[in-house]
Amino acid sequence: MIDSSSTRLSNRRERTFSVSILAQLGSQNLRFIAVMSVFLAAIFIASCGDEGDITEDTTGMTDVLQPTTTPETQTPAQPEDPAVIEVPPVVEEPGVSFKDDIQPILAERCATPQCHVAGHFTGLDLSKYDTFKKGGNGGAAFAAGNGEGSFVVKRIDGGGMPPGGPPLDADQIQLFIDWIDEGAENN
Repeated sequence: MIDSSSTRLSNRRERTFSVSILAQLGSQNLRFIAVMSVFLAAIFIASCGDEGDITEDTTGMTDVLQPTTTPETQTPAQPEDPAVIEVPPVVEEPGVSFKDDIQPILAERCATPQCHVAGHFTGLDLSKYDTFKKGGNGGAAFAAGNGEGSFVVKRIDGGGMPPGGPPLDADQIQLFIDWIDEGAENN
């Protein structure tokens, strides 16, 4: 049998013990603990909120909140005249122009007296687009879309043309290649 007076004494000792621990901590330590508790609680609450720092894909998350069936009485409104945006076609300008880029090189370096002009023994007249496109006795001077494989490019890129003068520089040769690759238009 347990004596009720000893039980009361035990409870009193526990209360006395816990009060004596708090008394030993002192009021400043208690304030520190209280402030730290509030501070930690604020950090915990703030970190649980939605601050927009979620990096995962949340696009499907609203689907969970939407009803799975639509009541028959609700009909989604359809726009009478949906907006149609017309985009104008993009016209791509050629990068190389016969008139502005190729013809000046031909006039200065190729279609000179005693060279590739009308009446030249090769039949290749480089003074005009039409005669250049036609070619000479050896066939077509170029094949539109095949700059590297064209006869004219082979001749000006290490093939001895133009004779008696410095060769065309790499930029000029690249202009011919690009112009032919772009379709060799009379532009």
